[in-house]
Amino acid sequence: MRMIKNVRRKPVTKMERYLKYGFVITEHEYHYCPRCNHILNAGPNYQPGYCDQCGQKLNFSKIQWNEDKELGFAKRGDAYESV
Repeated sequence: MRMIKNVRRKPVTKMERYLKYGFVITEHEYHYCPRCNHILNAGPNYQPGYCDQCGQKLNFSKIQWNEDKELGFAKRGDAYESV
């Protein structure tokens, strides 16, 4: 299926975990371009109108922005992998 760039599309939202400050396991909501899967630098205060990589028009209306969630602390010496 061929995607048209000039039609506004909603970004793909994914929840991922990372280590904040090197030891706090944090869950963060990332937004990706629906066309090229490039991560968008978007948040509640900034929503780009276009993907800076492929030019796909984006529509952030009706997206509920969630704050980062701290899930706990990584144990010393344990390797942490993203889920």
